[in-house]
Amino acid sequence: MNFKILRAVLEKDVRSLLPLVTLTALLSMGDALIVRLDLLPIWSTWGATVLMVAFTVLIITVFQLDSAASFTEDWLCRPVRKRELLGSKFLLALATIYLPHAFGTFIADVSLGYGLGESFLDAVLLRDKVLLFLVPILLFAAIVTRTFVQGFGVLFAIFICVFVIPTPFVRAPGPLDLGIRDLLIVSGMFWVSTVPARLASVALLVLGFWLVYWRRNLPLARAVLAITVLVVVSLLVLPMGLLPWKTTFALHSASADLPPADTARVALHSTQACFPATLRSQVSSDAAFVAAKDGLYLWSDEELRDAGRESIAFITAAEARGLPLDWRVKLNYVQANYSASGVPAESLRPASFTTDWGDGPLTHAWMLPESTLHLLKKEDVRLELRYSLTLLKPRHHVLPTDGQRHALPGLGWCSAKADVQRNLVEVECFSALSHPAQISAQLNDVPATRRYGRVDYAPGWARQLYGERVELTVGWLRIAKHDTITVTAWENAGAIEKSLALPGVLGNDTHTCPLPTKGGNRFQQTHWRDSAPHEPSSVTVDDGVQLEVLDFGGAGSPILLLPGLGATAHSFDELAPQLARHHRVIAMTRRGNGGSSRPDFGFDTPRLSQDVLRVMDAMGLEKVLLVGHSVAGDELTWLGGHHPERITGLVYLDAAYDRSTDRRHPTQVRLRELSRFEPPEPAIPPSALENFEAMTKLLLARGHVRLPEGELIAFLQVDRPYLAGTPTIDGLTQQAILAAIGKPDYSRVKIPALAIYAFAKQGAPLPPWYDTNDRELMESLAERARIRDGIKRENIELFRRGVERGEILEMQNASHYVFQSNPREVLDAIEKFAGKLPSPAK
Repeated sequence: MNFKILRAVLEKDVRSLLPLVTLTALLSMGDALIVRLDLLPIWSTWGATVLMVAFTVLIITVFQLDSAASFTEDWLCRPVRKRELLGSKFLLALATIYLPHAFGTFIADVSLGYGLGESFLDAVLLRDKVLLFLVPILLFAAIVTRTFVQGFGVLFAIFICVFVIPTPFVRAPGPLDLGIRDLLIVSGMFWVSTVPARLASVALLVLGFWLVYWRRNLPLARAVLAITVLVVVSLLVLPMGLLPWKTTFALHSASADLPPADTARVALHSTQACFPATLRSQVSSDAAFVAAKDGLYLWSDEELRDAGRESIAFITAAEARGLPLDWRVKLNYVQANYSASGVPAESLRPASFTTDWGDGPLTHAWMLPESTLHLLKKEDVRLELRYSLTLLKPRHHVLPTDGQRHALPGLGWCSAKADVQRNLVEVECFSALSHPAQISAQLNDVPATRRYGRVDYAPGWARQLYGERVELTVGWLRIAKHDTITVTAWENAGAIEKSLALPGVLGNDTHTCPLPTKGGNRFQQTHWRDSAPHEPSSVTVDDGVQLEVLDFGGAGSPILLLPGLGATAHSFDELAPQLARHHRVIAMTRRGNGGSSRPDFGFDTPRLSQDVLRVMDAMGLEKVLLVGHSVAGDELTWLGGHHPERITGLVYLDAAYDRSTDRRHPTQVRLRELSRFEPPEPAIPPSALENFEAMTKLLLARGHVRLPEGELIAFLQVDRPYLAGTPTIDGLTQQAILAAIGKPDYSRVKIPALAIYAFAKQGAPLPPWYDTNDRELMESLAERARIRDGIKRENIELFRRGVERGEILEMQNASHYVFQSNPREVLDAIEKFAGKLPSPAK
């Protein structure tokens, strides 16, 4: 390389194109400054278009200034070697487009307070992956045309051929059109298309330069340009439309950076006994189906162009069980395959693949065509849901919400800033050289607030040139503490395929799960009624927050009943009337559940305890005996220690526990590991939802405790089609309450307190869905029982040592709902304890 010649050609080009070079360089640097510093909001709309036009004009002009034809046609041109000539052209383009943008990015990052290392990597690494498709096409068009007008004409023709002409022929895929199509873009595996397309474009561009500058074969080079466009578009599109999913999945599996994990115990479980279903003609009018879909995307009219009006829309939900601790699965692809008498009948595509945006079940909407129904109106019908899943292994980081940049190993640099007024936390992370497959952010110990960045399963070598910046917004700031948040880097740990085989059309045989009809007949003909003797009311305890209160009447010393986590005041529908024979009895449902308001704040123990005091004031109760079940024990301890003047005594119904243990403590980690082996309970069959007697029979047969009818309605929504068995408390509220619990301060409790602890019956039969021949399962259950028993004993001693006037009652052959499993013993214990307390003033 003769650098003197290279410099001379470069100097000549700069002088010739100084206004254009200057303008393009300023636009490139200005774009970096404007975007990073958010200086001009309108630039986000038009900036990319302006830059692309500027880059196109520059590249065409630079390469046509000394075209290949000038070597033979320009008699004034001195001989210049091709390496120096092309080197100067590429150097000018690099210096005008890339370097100003890198410089602007570096200056912007430093001014934002980023470290030099992060700023440098952010500046030098690429971010716009689209440019690597466009730049080879721009260069090719510049060298095979002789004028600026020709260059733009060729590019415009390419645009028309690629984007405009095919548009009328592109139709949205219907339920029978299999393949992932354009959703490959958001599935994390777009690299299957983009990496080959980029490599092919670069290789063909090199061939084009060789034909133009070394072989002087312009016609052939122009033909290669057309081939390049065709090859790039084909490589991008074919995996979406034509490449079989099995091949795509094989490529994805082979690209995993980590060896596959032990997935022998990973299995899929259907969360429903019968799928929510309705006729296509009733999709928008069937209230039960609308409630069940809960925001799930359904088909458009265009997508259902070939389905009849009496086609059946249905919704499936499956959850992965047996995953390694804290791991999760990301859906890649799913397909529903029907067969009749062992013969394949139909394969379906869901309305949308991307429904796993959270950590709940893999939920999908399907449309079974009317023309296929007659093939499936037989007894031997099978449905196979075939899922392709990626295993993601987490690496958690605790990030302060101070707005400062923090280096996180294996992830990059992140910052989080709390915005109290907008009730959210803004998170920004930059990854360079080493990239996780996905990044998420959440409030600590509240996974329901988790928000995910875009997933990318591309191999590490294919992402080395890029720096990736992810911005996430975590809401519900008021629901939990936010001095720090959790940012997680999810690593690709392998891919698996799992199937879920079910009988019948809608999850079971047609006798159990009949097909929907025009009359709107439900498979559930339910008869439920809350007949407990209570007077319901609503009490305002905070701005916009009302709590459900049940007054069971009675006379004598007052008793206030607090339910457990997720339960409602109706859980005491059978105990309360018994207590009301000698006491004035009130029960309340805490905020976020049942008939109470569902705010996004106030779930720490002190605030929940203040709600109790507000209810007492509203009901005219100066002093009460406070009885609490399960998690209500934390409210009992707080109130007994801070407001003893309002409490005559405390009764803990299997509630006196220290729930503040860090989930990362080895004991808690082991318990969560053992839960991996526990098989899921089968979904509630429709027959059990007909009435209270049928449900009670099922609960007892499965080893559960009997619950009051009112509680089954208020807590498990057993009277609502397709929602039966779903708790009224959502995961967000439940996690917020648990995350805010602190260590109980028993030393402050100076009033009388009775702690009842429930001990299960030794040697009780296992639930019928447990495999007693599964040695690993039996060992894990035994170990878990030993750990839990040890924890209970530690908590008993903690209460015994801490509560000055405490009493302990160990109740045998009892369940956690001890007042339901052992009603007479609990009633006698409360009455005996209350009889020893001084009578309240009111």
